[in-house]
Amino acid sequence: PKRLVVMEDARKYIDQSKLQDAISECITTILRERPENPVKRMSELLATWGPKRFNTLQPSPVDAKYKLAVVQFKVAGAKNGGSDKGPDGNRVDSIPIANGVIAAGGACDLILYDAEAHEKFVADTGKYDALIVRINPGQLSQGTPEGTQMKFDDLMNKYIGEGKLVWSSPKIQTQMGAKDALVNIKQLNCGLEDTYAYYDEPELLDGFKKTMAFQPRVIKQNRGSAGEGIWLCWLWDKAADKKVEIYPSKALGDSSLADDDYIKLMEMNDNHVEYHTVKEFLTFCVDGPDAPGAGKWASTFPGKYLDGGKEAGGQLVDQRLLPRIDEGEVRILMAGDTCQMAVHKKPMGGGLSAVGGNSDYTYYKPTDAKYKGLIEKLYADIPVLLPSLGLAGEPLPLLWTCDYIPKNPDDWEKGPYDRSCPDEKTEYTVGEFNCSCVGISKFQACAYPDKGIFDVKGADLAEAQMVADTAGKAAIAALDVKRGA
Repeated sequence: PKRLVVMEDARKYIDQSKLQDAISECITTILRERPENPVKRMSELLATWGPKRFNTLQPSPVDAKYKLAVVQFKVAGAKNGGSDKGPDGNRVDSIPIANGVIAAGGACDLILYDAEAHEKFVADTGKYDALIVRINPGQLSQGTPEGTQMKFDDLMNKYIGEGKLVWSSPKIQTQMGAKDALVNIKQLNCGLEDTYAYYDEPELLDGFKKTMAFQPRVIKQNRGSAGEGIWLCWLWDKAADKKVEIYPSKALGDSSLADDDYIKLMEMNDNHVEYHTVKEFLTFCVDGPDAPGAGKWASTFPGKYLDGGKEAGGQLVDQRLLPRIDEGEVRILMAGDTCQMAVHKKPMGGGLSAVGGNSDYTYYKPTDAKYKGLIEKLYADIPVLLPSLGLAGEPLPLLWTCDYIPKNPDDWEKGPYDRSCPDEKTEYTVGEFNCSCVGISKFQACAYPDKGIFDVKGADLAEAQMVADTAGKAAIAALDVKRGA
């Protein structure tokens, strides 16, 4: 067993360091050249091995069958045009993505959106077959005329109606990124059947009181991206000051909680804990912390999760709380329909939240045994994923992520809280999709005022460039499908 562990570690090290790739390529070159001193030549080749780096946009092929553009935006007054940019004013991953398109045989330009020159942008972009939008969420609302985001989205939708491809389209970002997407996928491998969405107060009051009487829950607001408004909920025995172990309902719907039943709550943005009655929590969710009957709240965010109704993103999603959430989340990074890596995000300090800087990260290749089964199930879901979300006919995002939470199988003999379930038996359910300007992490890690694309080196450069190249290939492949090539 010890030898197997050592061999597995060695294999993982060789894969991650690209050692085998380097040696194989160098040997191929030596066999082609047949030098007099192959050992010396091997040393020379290894000294210079690595991906060819391009810090600037490369020339497009003259015979390119498609014309694409990477669309960016500079925030007025922000250093370099925004915190996602390098010293050259570009997102650090924008040039690599554009070069990935060029390497795949397409022509690709970089173009800036200027809210003050919208019509010029329309004239400049009309000639392209597809646009790859690399604008962070919220940037078009910073220092721009009111309604800029809507104006930009309307143009993207117009282009889509004319047959152009846009990544990611406003529709994809809205419907795939919304929390109620979890309800629409509950029948897929990656979903949970007991997932519900609430769009108004009566639905919330009736639904939550039933689900919470059955088992611990997670309540998720639709807005925000750092865990704010995501609450883990447990029944609490106030008199004994301890967690309730046996819930009132043996089956979902058998009973409902009363307004004065007591619950323990943890908000995922900072892991802070609060205790409230059911009525106080539901009042906070609907009317905010200052409403009569809401009690006293420590959360720095204002509740009111249903404001504006469904059209404005007002909704709450109710899911089963999976006990193994404290083991962390698994983020799958996809480029089109191809997995690039799995990232295990483990909460630091014994917390339950893996958002922001609260986590340790471990990176895995798609072929690593630990998450191979998870990735295979995701591949099986992909053909029906977008139709399940009401997005049939839309292309997959070029870069997108799925965040998974581990769970024991529902028929696991030792129950959901047991920690002996092996990797090959562990199941995973999606907690969130993200397709809104997902960054290539090894490039974006160098998005600083004095750092940029030229600071990404070695294995990090090889990995990041592979993701960008795969995104470029995915764009050309989607255009081939669109044009029936």
